[in-house]
Amino acid sequence: MIFGTGTRLSIRTKEQYEPEVYELSDTKTNEKVCLATGFTRHNLMKDWTAFSGTEASQIVEDGKPTGVYNQVAVLEAGQECGNTTEKADEPCAASLEPDEMVNLASLTVFGLRVIFMKTVVFNVLMTLRLWISQ
Repeated sequence: MIFGTGTRLSIRTKEQYEPEVYELSDTKTNEKVCLATGFTRHNLMKDWTAFSGTEASQIVEDGKPTGVYNQVAVLEAGQECGNTTEKADEPCAASLEPDEMVNLASLTVFGLRVIFMKTVVFNVLMTLRLWISQ
């Protein structure tokens, strides 16, 4: 919250969490990205050279802010991320779990589209049959 020029009010949680820093790279384009996640102070990464031009964003769960931040920086050629959390020889093993409700919604929408198309085809055929019989 900002009150006029130069006055800022920050409300922080009691718990202080240090960031977990990951260096992610694309094998096709050789681009590297540095991800700092899970820290509680908004301006914690400002002293890191890789994050100097970026802003931290707060993690929101169920529409409510959590007080925990993420920050991403695109690395230039030859630039390093810094002290990373992951091991150098260990790949990032992030996995997305399938959501049953998303699968159910997708199947429901697909079923409704099939029924709609069958209705359209049936109406077109009945219209053509009526025109031909006259």
